[in-house]
Amino acid sequence: RTCVLLQHTPTTSLKFVYQFRNPTMVKQKNTCAHNNTAKAHANGIKKAKRTKYVSTRGMDPKFLRNQKFAKKYNGSKRVHDD
Repeated sequence: RTCVLLQHTPTTSLKFVYQFRNPTMVKQKNTCAHNNTAKAHANGIKKAKRTKYVSTRGMDPKFLRNQKFAKKYNGSKRVHDD
């Protein structure tokens, strides 16, 4: 496209008119999927890794203290004097 200066006077702002060389021409697309599938499969498409433990950040502190002691004294390692 070409830009043509239509009129300019000191009291008015610049006015431009855009003239298109071929008004029937369509805008070209910005993206293309060609070869993207091959690139993605080159190293293999992998599943997201699952975390082993859930984060305790932001959990209730009272619950976390109780959980800590529950883990510490859970199981048959502790000797009971009955």
